[in-house]
This record gives sequence, C-alpha cells and structure tokens, in this order.
Amino acid sequence: YNSSNTISLAALCAESVTTYHVEDADAIDPDSGTIRHRPPGAESDVDQVGWLEGSGPVRIGVTAGASTPNNKIGDAVARIFATRGIDPQRIE
Repeated sequence: YNSSNTISLAALCAESVTTYHVEDADAIDPDSGTIRHRPPGAESDVDQVGWLEGSGPVRIGVTAGASTPNNKIGDAVARIFATRGIDPQRIE
C-alpha cells in the first residue's frame, strides 16, 4: 500500500470498474472466497466475502506498480483462479 503509482492505478480503475487494491497475494483467500483490500481513498482494509461468486465467465484486469515483481503478480493471479476452483497449472 506504500506505492504512490499503485495507489494512483487503483484510483483510476475505481472510476470505471469494481476495484480491489490488495497488499499481496495472501489477501486473496480461495478457501473462504474472501478478499482483503483497501478501497481507493480509504485508510484501512476491508474484508469482502463472495467477491468472485458465481459460475459464469468473468473478466478481470490485473495491474500493479512498476516495482511489483512479476512473481508477486503471478501469485495473486493463481489465487484468483483458485477462488473459482481452477488449477492455474492447467491454464495455457
């Protein structure tokens, strides 16, 4: 939450789409279907239950600040897949 670049990206996204600014992949709990995130402009985190419910297709955009390592982004994406019951190893 300390990157001004990432904070700006989250605020920009929130102008048009539902946005979840997470600190790291551990904020996404596939088992409970909960995401811990900081809404743009807020000073504290929120736990959102059922943020990715349903069985139909979804479209998700993932963005990160310039200093965020690719493996950290990949960890978050893997947890998003796991939340929907998809093994990320099976994605081509």
